Amino acid sequence: MSRGELTAEALWYVGPGRAEIRQEPVNPLAEGMVRVRARYGGISRGTEALIAAGKVPSSEYQRMRSPHMGGSFPFPVKYGYSTVGRVEAGPDRLVGRDVFALHPHQTVFDVPVDAALPVPRDVPISRAVLAANMETALNATWDADPLPSGPVAVVGAGVVGALVGFLCARERAQR
Repeated sequence: MSRGELTAEALWYVGPGRAEIRQEPVNPLAEGMVRVRARYGGISRGTEALIAAGKVPSSEYQRMRSPHMGGSFPFPVKYGYSTVGRVEAGPDRLVGRDVFALHPHQTVFDVPVDAALPVPRDVPISRAVLAANMETALNATWDADPLPSGPVAVVGAGVVGALVGFLCARERAQR
């Protein structure tokens, strides 16, 4: 890479239990894109643990691809899907805004404008990184359709389980 060229650092899983930080060039910003500088990233304890260990079944390679993933399963692969960052370039309405994006772990990256979801100003950005987990919890809650007065059992106390419990308790309190 030449001097003055914009680069980013990206996390690549390179073998079972091995990862490395790689320098990658960042191309000039294309039309319809925003440039985001990552501020927070979430590492999935389930999905990414499988990937890091090299335990993704070959039958699931295509289904487990994430948006903007680099490489291919099993290795090397640049993976991740939960990043909150600040828009540095793009449409004026987004420049300076914090956004959530489904993007691998990388310090600077470009995504289509409609893939950069503005974080509401009253939501702490450290919490906004849980948006992908909240979507999973919300879908699980909708699918379960808990009764308003019946018991609710959440099996698992990970992030998604805790969010399901939060959603069920919130729903019950609002009825």
